[in-house]
Amino acid sequence: MKEEVFIVTGGFFDGSSEGYIGKVILTKGEGDVLLRFETSMITEPPTPALRVKNKGFAGGSIHKNLLWLCSPNQVLAYSLPDLELKQVIDDNLFNDLHYVLAEDDGLYIVNTGLESLDHFGYDGALKERKLLTSDERTVQRTTSGPEFRVIESKPHFMHANYCFRRDDGHLLLTFVRQRRIVNTSDWSWASSEYSAPIHEGFIARYSPIGKDCLWVTTVPGEVIASDPKNDELVKKWVLNENDVPPGWTRGLCILEHGFLVGTTKIRASNAKYHTGWTQSAIESSRSTISYIPFNNHHRTVVVDVLNERISKIFSILPLE
Repeated sequence: MKEEVFIVTGGFFDGSSEGYIGKVILTKGEGDVLLRFETSMITEPPTPALRVKNKGFAGGSIHKNLLWLCSPNQVLAYSLPDLELKQVIDDNLFNDLHYVLAEDDGLYIVNTGLESLDHFGYDGALKERKLLTSDERTVQRTTSGPEFRVIESKPHFMHANYCFRRDDGHLLLTFVRQRRIVNTSDWSWASSEYSAPIHEGFIARYSPIGKDCLWVTTVPGEVIASDPKNDELVKKWVLNENDVPPGWTRGLCILEHGFLVGTTKIRASNAKYHTGWTQSAIESSRSTISYIPFNNHHRTVVVDVLNERISKIFSILPLE
């Protein structure tokens, strides 16, 4: 039996401001897969004045044995495997951070509340901030109260969610509201419009065809692989057709033999976001991570993730 371990990050919709870091352990034998979830840490973001209810931790990435992840308004670095907080990066214009991509030249931060893509050095200094809306709107929003970092910043025009590097070096950014991916080098569209709002967008190898694909998740429960060169569909998985409980879909990790995908329990506050969710789907919704094999003869495996606290799932990262 072979074990694969993955880091999971997220928060809760139970009125607290805590975030969590956990592990999903996938055990694969002869045609059989077992999945279990273990909580590694539940904690408050480090600065009491900046804690926001129902936020916790958002998305992150692993670089040089550090887990970089977002709280609502700070970027945090935790050592692996002991999860000791090593660094905190602050900025007065951080609001509703959704994702941080850690690379050799620094941190690329999806600043969803400000509606910007921020590039910071590891010394905490801002290198570049690309605003996604007008300077005038940004000034109006950031001066509307004494502490921008903790205000409710919605509505968002773009709701940027995730960034990733393409093979040619260009940095791409997903827009939930536009249902598309944009190339931040020239602000051209890097995808056609998807069938529903998207979260992740990244390049990974699809082993059954031996080629790299552009992978996305959509809010109502699709995982879509397409050709990154011509945008043609390669394959689409509809999660409710693959024995996955309904939920707000985010969190994706592509493996050699299948993929892991996260779903977050549907709540009354977001149930109308997707009109296809029926009342029975809402009632049966759970916070889970599911393994879907590429081999159609193997079964889907599902594990609950702190469902009793209405957890939300952001990142699923391989622990190397």
